[in-house]
Amino acid sequence: MLIVEDDAQVSAFLQELLVRNGYEVQQARHGPEAMSLLTDPEESLPDVVILDINLPLQGGVDVLVFLRHTLHSTVPVVVLTASATEDQEEDLKSLGVSAYLRKPTSSKVLLSEVERALA
Repeated sequence: MLIVEDDAQVSAFLQELLVRNGYEVQQARHGPEAMSLLTDPEESLPDVVILDINLPLQGGVDVLVFLRHTLHSTVPVVVLTASATEDQEEDLKSLGVSAYLRKPTSSKVLLSEVERALA
């Protein structure tokens, strides 16, 4: 699983939650780091990407477009963001996100969406 989140506290919380529930986790702090991990020839694509939209350097939408159009990947993506417009939400859904969650969200909801994305 790949967590793409620039907030260190949120990222640490997500990692702890997911590891505690049996998932292996990689982390990226910004778009270019995520894209590098997604194209690392020594790594396979993650089973799920948890993606923030507002990232430094290159945003989450760019990561999603890269994943879908450059890598032609259908890896499930769970968007977890604090602020996005309704138009942006529709754009993300058109790019095939599995779930769109607004921060803060409960651990139970997040885990449920991750499990649903993996099904």
